[in-house]
Amino acid sequence: MLNAFSPLTQSQLIYVEDQLSNNEASSDEELIQSFIAEGLSEEQAKSALTYRLRYLSNIYRHDRTPIRSPKSVLRFNPHSGLFEPEQE
Repeated sequence: MLNAFSPLTQSQLIYVEDQLSNNEASSDEELIQSFIAEGLSEEQAKSALTYRLRYLSNIYRHDRTPIRSPKSVLRFNPHSGLFEPEQE
């Protein structure tokens, strides 16, 4: 199955992940609209929004995030100080 985010540019991925990680002020609808304005399809924007809580709650290694690498996500563990595989 193809990752819905595979067609996105590096710039778009950075924007989406930054918004998911840091934008606590915007509503879900506002985020969807900002993703669409950035060039995502409505389907991609809604799909990206489903990751919001995970991105707000965790720190991911930049190349092993839920959106970029869904089958091999690495999340920072503050207790060990290491990036470790995310347990679902």
